Amino acid sequence: MPSIDSEKHAVGHTDVTKVDSSATVPPVPSITPEEDKRVLRKIDWRLLPLMCTIYGLQFLDKTSLTYASVMGFQYDLRIGVNEYAWVASIFHFGYLAGEYPMCLALHKFPIAKVTSLMIIIWGFILCMMTVGKNYAHMLAIRFLLGFFESGIAPSLVLITAQYYRKGEQGTRVGIWASFNTLGGIFGGAVAYGLAQADVKRTLSMKGWRVLFILLGLMTVVVGILFWFFIPDSPEKASFLQSEDEKRVHKARMAENQVVMAEKKWEWDQVWECFRDPVVYLYCLCALCTNIPNGAISNFFGILVVSMGFTPHQALLLAIANAWLAFLIIFALWAGDRWKNRCLISIPCAMISVLGAALVCGLPFNLKYGRLVGNYLSLAFAVPLIVGMSLITTNVGGRTKKTTVNALFFIFLCVGNIIGPQTYKTKDAPRFAPALLTVVIMDIITVVIMAGIYLIYRYRNAKRDKEMGVEKPDPSVQLQDISDLKNPHFRYAL
Repeated sequence: MPSIDSEKHAVGHTDVTKVDSSATVPPVPSITPEEDKRVLRKIDWRLLPLMCTIYGLQFLDKTSLTYASVMGFQYDLRIGVNEYAWVASIFHFGYLAGEYPMCLALHKFPIAKVTSLMIIIWGFILCMMTVGKNYAHMLAIRFLLGFFESGIAPSLVLITAQYYRKGEQGTRVGIWASFNTLGGIFGGAVAYGLAQADVKRTLSMKGWRVLFILLGLMTVVVGILFWFFIPDSPEKASFLQSEDEKRVHKARMAENQVVMAEKKWEWDQVWECFRDPVVYLYCLCALCTNIPNGAISNFFGILVVSMGFTPHQALLLAIANAWLAFLIIFALWAGDRWKNRCLISIPCAMISVLGAALVCGLPFNLKYGRLVGNYLSLAFAVPLIVGMSLITTNVGGRTKKTTVNALFFIFLCVGNIIGPQTYKTKDAPRFAPALLTVVIMDIITVVIMAGIYLIYRYRNAKRDKEMGVEKPDPSVQLQDISDLKNPHFRYAL
């Protein structure tokens, strides 16, 4: 792994003021706080509702399997615990296969249109889960589902970077990412209602099959709305058409020191990713937070049933996972408010350690204590979302941002592939090895977030010493410059 000192040449010997002679460097326009708030409010109301909705749906679509698992899915298709683990994991093999092609498509083509097509396609694929008749069918369908879902998080990260300042991005990523768990309120309630209808035999097909159709069609509808309501770039945004609004948005984005409009693929930025030690830490963050994610999100229902609750109770109890959404929003808001997302995420990882320890260590007769531990163990999601938000904010250069996003989500896939495999039939009902794995990964995550914080703090201090106080450089608006090569760039902690 490269050392911190290996960056000195890249940063110290780059002159970002060398702009093409034919280009005129425009001054950074000044704006009033009232203008700033007005434009920010318009951006929020236009983008966040659909971004939140689709991120909640993508989580429901991929984790609908955990609802189906307590609605008779395994029994009807004669799938055991070990086979179920592979049905859960295969999604992330598809995600892994699709990650780089999808990120490349997002870089080369209009972001919103590519994203819309991905959403519509995976919605129809989820509907196909209804016609799956055996283990092999489910493996194939889940692989395709993962392939087409692989671009949604990188897409939302890029869209966030196009419209928000550094100090606003953490909160916005926290808001749309929190719908991973807020969507669970809807999913748990719908699954419970379908399970009850199943018992009363009021459905023409199994409840879990109806669930797949319902979620799939909802996803298709949202994909169509995404096509018409989310612009491909701020320049094409119909809600920012007046000259005043364009001026305000331009001034807001000048502070980020990042160009987002450039479509050219810069290979030197790709190679820079492998020389930047923080990129390795981001990859490890994705891996270590998603081994617990793959384990807990796919086996939550099974684990709750193993504690002594009924399958229908497990569906209702899954709704309480929504507490995590409020933790994510608060943590990311606090990170922006006190300008330190990295350190805010560390206590959350320790909460997850406590939760997994309670589930693993408490006796079986204390099932409510173990249930609380199960909820607390979900706090690993905060460092994961913080990692995503830091990439949005701190990686300069469009090609570099695209590549780091792809690497992050590739390691996310690997973690989600490994996670379900930690649950083995022989370890039931306590599943101690799986829970011990969660504890170890959370502790490593603490070290990773501390490492990211220290490296970024070192870089900022070094640049402040060499370049003086940070100030927007208008020439950066005309260049696709990476964060390592732009001495005016300052990292959010």
